[in-house]
Amino acid sequence: MWSEFQQGSQNNKSNESELQIIMEIMSKVHVWMGISNVDNDTFNEYFEIDYSDPDMDIDDPKYKICEFCKDINEKFYDEDWIGVYWQDKLTDVDEFIEELSVEDEKMVEIKKICIHKGLEKVNTMFYYFDPEIEITDVNKLYNGLHYIGLFDTDF
Repeated sequence: MWSEFQQGSQNNKSNESELQIIMEIMSKVHVWMGISNVDNDTFNEYFEIDYSDPDMDIDDPKYKICEFCKDINEKFYDEDWIGVYWQDKLTDVDEFIEELSVEDEKMVEIKKICIHKGLEKVNTMFYYFDPEIEITDVNKLYNGLHYIGLFDTDF
């Protein structure tokens, strides 16, 4: 009985530490927005990770790094932490901003940045939770979209 209690206690500690890691990852979100002139399939190719050889290590020089990974200077990204929104028509930027899990004051800040960049209407947004990556070229277009910034979330 004691060993079952200890095991349960260790599982709870493990679950707590996993939850802490998840909350840390989701504490900040990188946001990109803009107008994409390509179809949805072409847009999504930018994020495709090569799973063609499951035995290939990402450090292997033959490993094909996705375009998104190249742009953020990483060899791999976690697909669980990305969100992509794409529409056929231009839509008010507010509609996209509302998809983000950020406080109202951050929404206002994001909208101001978008307007400053001439993005009052957009058709595409993607975001990525990873507070550890650093976007070094904030003026570059990423898959045709502007980097808006890194923001605290409301998780």
